[in-house]
Amino acid sequence: MENKDIAKQMLDYSKAAFEAGFNSMVMLQEQTSQVMDQFLKQSPWIPPQTKSFINEWSNIYKKSALDFKDAADKNYSKIEEFFVSGHSAPKTKSKN
Repeated sequence: MENKDIAKQMLDYSKAAFEAGFNSMVMLQEQTSQVMDQFLKQSPWIPPQTKSFINEWSNIYKKSALDFKDAADKNYSKIEEFFVSGHSAPKTKSKN
């Protein structure tokens, strides 16, 4: 097996691990957000301004997580392009 093939397999494994970890984080964040929303709805003693700050904080976190995911996906695609473009075997010159 060629070194580039091994590196490509390692990249695929790294990308799959990142995807799984990121998806777990997003799922946890969504569940926490739902619990917090229910808590805020059931808590009349919390001022509306505080509720809006908490909702804004949650929205900023979601946007930042998606921006991070987009940046990671772009970088993984750049690395994959590198392996695909350099994957062809070099042509040997024949002596005549």
